[in-house]
Amino acid sequence: MDRKIVAMVIGLILILSMLAGACAPAAAPTATPTKAPAAASTAQTAPTVAAQVTPAAKPTTAAQASPPAKAATVKFGSPGPVSDAGVYIALERGYFKDLGLEVQVLPFQSGPTMIAPLASGDLDVAGGAISTGLFNAIDRGVAMKIVAGKGSNIKGFDFSRVSVRKDLIDSGQIKEVKDFKGKNFAVASLQSGAEAIAHYFLKQGGLTFKDVNPVVLGYPDLLAAYVNKAVDLAITIEPTTSTTVENGAAVRWAPGATSTIYGGEYQAAELVYSEQFYKNTDAARRFMVGYVKGLRDYNDAFAKGKNKSDIVNILIKYTAQKDPAIYEKMEMPYLNPDGGMHVPSMQMDVDYFVQTGYYTGKTTLTSILDKQFTDYAVQQLGAYK
Repeated sequence: MDRKIVAMVIGLILILSMLAGACAPAAAPTATPTKAPAAASTAQTAPTVAAQVTPAAKPTTAAQASPPAKAATVKFGSPGPVSDAGVYIALERGYFKDLGLEVQVLPFQSGPTMIAPLASGDLDVAGGAISTGLFNAIDRGVAMKIVAGKGSNIKGFDFSRVSVRKDLIDSGQIKEVKDFKGKNFAVASLQSGAEAIAHYFLKQGGLTFKDVNPVVLGYPDLLAAYVNKAVDLAITIEPTTSTTVENGAAVRWAPGATSTIYGGEYQAAELVYSEQFYKNTDAARRFMVGYVKGLRDYNDAFAKGKNKSDIVNILIKYTAQKDPAIYEKMEMPYLNPDGGMHVPSMQMDVDYFVQTGYYTGKTTLTSILDKQFTDYAVQQLGAYK
């Protein structure tokens, strides 16, 4: 059949279809059901939130916006520490929702276990310690970026530290760092920031990581391991540290030990964007605006004492520590209110990976750091006061 005739027939069919649609009765409106968010913990996916708005282009005290066509879903991976407070607060207070984001929190054992799902795009954002797995993935062509800080140690905020089995201290078996030789040392992951902390800690007693028996253990399992005497010491974070101490299973090593060996501040964890999310600039920017708003609320609470009980209630909802009294004793992380990172301490961890031969590639730390998103968030929100 001639192509012109075929085109005429198709055109006639389309016209008749449009006329039929125009004459059809309009469908009755349907109500969209809403559901209250369920309480979240480290063992389940946190409540998701719907989308409303996108941030304005000029600085403001709160991100202004116009409604997006469709909510952007963001999958955030986390081992469940208190240092994820910025995300939890932004979720609970609707900051992500107001920015047109539906954020889902997915639990993981440690930062390195999230590298594969980040590389595949099954995760958009992850929070955890720096690791060789991240560098190796980038060497293979996966363009992930470290975009913000997510918890560091400074004076008065020692949330990441060494804890020791209480009976070893009470009996006098452990008095100095050198006494840990041959002991079972628990870390959440190997070839990561957790192992680097252990290395620099042991170095104070003339030991290396090879002088101990490493035990890879997720934070939720540490209490039982201490009680069963399966481990002797560990690199812990809150709320795990307080949980083991309050149960009489462990004691904290000297305060400030971790930040001191890193020159005064230790960047214990960071936020990493997957390649796909990093390239989705609009959603990536909006996520950071909501995150930084959460960080600032956290600083208001724990640095200034403003609305502290409200923030504690949010942490109780989203973390494993449910006792509000513990938060008065807990060593909270320092969360930079602008999402900034302490790069020198991060470089010390990378140096350790290179010195041990864990990492032999060419990727440098500075090449995978990207401040554009935190810079954008600060531009939108203005200076923190």
